[in-house]
Amino acid sequence: MLIDMNLTIAYKCSSCGSFEFFSISIFKLLQKKEHLFVCRCNNSSIRIIREDLKHYTLKMPCIGCGNEHAFVLGRREMFHRHINSFCCSETGVQQCFLGNDEEVRKKVDNVEKELDELINMFGYDSYFKNTQVMFDTLNRIHDIAEQGNLSCECGNNDIELIMLSDKIHLKCSRCSGTKVISAASNEDLKNINLKKQILLMESTPKSFIFEK
Repeated sequence: MLIDMNLTIAYKCSSCGSFEFFSISIFKLLQKKEHLFVCRCNNSSIRIIREDLKHYTLKMPCIGCGNEHAFVLGRREMFHRHINSFCCSETGVQQCFLGNDEEVRKKVDNVEKELDELINMFGYDSYFKNTQVMFDTLNRIHDIAEQGNLSCECGNNDIELIMLSDKIHLKCSRCSGTKVISAASNEDLKNINLKKQILLMESTPKSFIFEK
């Protein structure tokens, strides 16, 4: 039986407001006294400090109150497969989750859906299935394009983009190359963040290649 020895950390950045995901093996946590995880915007980070053999401290700036919070976990809690949730004591904002990768991403999906529902209650009819994932996916595609890694097999790098409720449609302006990128869940976001290049297939309307 294959046992997953990795933990996933989902941290709501106090600067850009996005959830950032980090994965680390339990063995690495045991080997080093301190680990630093920096958001992709480079403006905030979360630290995990091994205080002794039985206790860990998570330190992070809070998007809710603006202060730094420190959460202490016992070793059993740290490595248990259930999700550990960390909230701002002043505002109640859920700012960090730690645990199994699949469960953590589902938890963040639920949190973001609850936020969308709250926005709708105040009169805004949210168009996207998951607004934050959609914007983060869009930002990732823009990053890839800025690095010159978004193009079509026909040689054209002028790619049109259409945002739908749960996906992004990419289309070559020269030929019929096209692709639909899912943007409805944090699993979708995980997949696009792993990619460094997007190449649309020439004259193949519903195909493309992702290359690392």
